[in-house]
Amino acid sequence: MSVYTPVSATELEAFLRQYPVGTLLDFAGIEAGVENTNYFVTTTGGAFVLTLFEHHSPDELKYFLALMQHWADAGIPVACPQHLHDGQMLATLNGKPAALVARLAGEHVATPGIGQCAAMGAMLARMHLGGRDFPLYRAPDRGHEWRMQKGSRLLVQLAGKQDEAQLLRAELAFQQNIPFERLPAGVIHADLFRDNVMFRQGQLSGVIDLYFACTDNWLYDLAIVVNDWCCLADGSLDIPRLQACIDSYQSVRPWEPVEQRYWQATLRAAALRFWLSRLDAQLNPRDGDMILQKDPTEFRDKLQQRIAEDNATPASITLDARRLLCPLPVIRVQEAVENLPAGVTVTAICTDPGTLHDIPAWARIHGHTVLETRSEGREHIIVVQTGKAE
Repeated sequence: MSVYTPVSATELEAFLRQYPVGTLLDFAGIEAGVENTNYFVTTTGGAFVLTLFEHHSPDELKYFLALMQHWADAGIPVACPQHLHDGQMLATLNGKPAALVARLAGEHVATPGIGQCAAMGAMLARMHLGGRDFPLYRAPDRGHEWRMQKGSRLLVQLAGKQDEAQLLRAELAFQQNIPFERLPAGVIHADLFRDNVMFRQGQLSGVIDLYFACTDNWLYDLAIVVNDWCCLADGSLDIPRLQACIDSYQSVRPWEPVEQRYWQATLRAAALRFWLSRLDAQLNPRDGDMILQKDPTEFRDKLQQRIAEDNATPASITLDARRLLCPLPVIRVQEAVENLPAGVTVTAICTDPGTLHDIPAWARIHGHTVLETRSEGREHIIVVQTGKAE
């Protein structure tokens, strides 16, 4: 358990008098989380989660609490912050900024199935679109620059582990070539692991722990989800769960072509981020009571899997070009195949009937092979294989 700041019953009772939530019945430290102190709190007025923030400034916390309220107002099932008697959402307990939020009903899913991965993908896309009009900004605290700087510092401490040092050194060099500034960005959760999502009666009922939320690449947020929700025990991707998650996400927010191109690289970035943060916690532990340390080898192994997958020739990719009018579907296909090797099957799903002519015409002009064109209701599917036509 991660409890850096112990709280007594007497201290908690005094704290709760600031809220219209009744009197304390019970409380307990929460198993999970590595950054803040968390307690389950039950009062005569309901069930809550108390968080004492160990590192964030009051300005950052106002951002998080305002985002919770914004997403809740947009219909996202997030934990709503409780308001003090004076209307504020942020308080202080034992010298630390603290907030009380509603405890959401449901349970975490240890081993998600295809349906749950699909629900997670769609919910994440809704969160991204729902955050477009959020007026506040917060820079990422585990973004690309942090990963480069933290990785460089940890290299020194890996002097006795040559294999890990070589892996990290090579990956830092690779990551420098990803044009993150070109990828669509907005508000992201940045830590949407299985233990931060609740399901009840088969439905996604809650999203919690928004305290890494920031402005960063939407694709990176999806990569964080996939690396936790869609992996087998050895860290490799489970294709049915992966496809369900990505397809459901794109049914709400279709990818831009640049996102298709850098998807695998972004998966590597997300794996690197959690390997580094866990490795740092292991090599440079903080003082605290009942601190939970997570095994960094899990994400080291996932990074190695993502690298192996990235180096393998892709057999096929699918492009969602629905709701786009020509020439945009053609442009999407063109940008997606720009750096693909010969022999890759590209399936474009479109709703503009003109694509049944335009994409095959473009493909033949540029030396690709048209394998199939067909219509299924209002959707038109064009399948192209990259490389020179016979």
